[in-house]
Amino acid sequence: MAKKKAALQGKLDKMNQELDSFSVTLNQKHLENALAIRNEITNEGFATPEVKLNTVQIFKKSFTFPQIAHNDYAAEQLDALSIAEQNLANDVNNSEQVETFIKTADDVAHNLAERYKEQWVDPKDDRQ
Repeated sequence: MAKKKAALQGKLDKMNQELDSFSVTLNQKHLENALAIRNEITNEGFATPEVKLNTVQIFKKSFTFPQIAHNDYAAEQLDALSIAEQNLANDVNNSEQVETFIKTADDVAHNLAERYKEQWVDPKDDRQ
């Protein structure tokens, strides 16, 4: 039983690592890898793990001064991204939701970069 639990935890860690990578890079391959691991976990008889994305938090932390994220324009942009992120998390197998999320994240990144210039650093600039 302990071996099964350790194997499960390893898979959960790997799934969450892939989700974190997707949250930063928006590279669908990471999302696909996470969903494949999620399916393995479910097929092994465990409860289906929740998909947790953190793109909004990453975008918020990309401001050189954290208080900028509370400006009306920034908050409006981050709210739009948050809605797309929640919609994707609720229907992660829907390709339209994936496309909508990526487009929204790209649009928000562009808008924040245009508005805040050097005060916001696009996390995708660090893509591997």
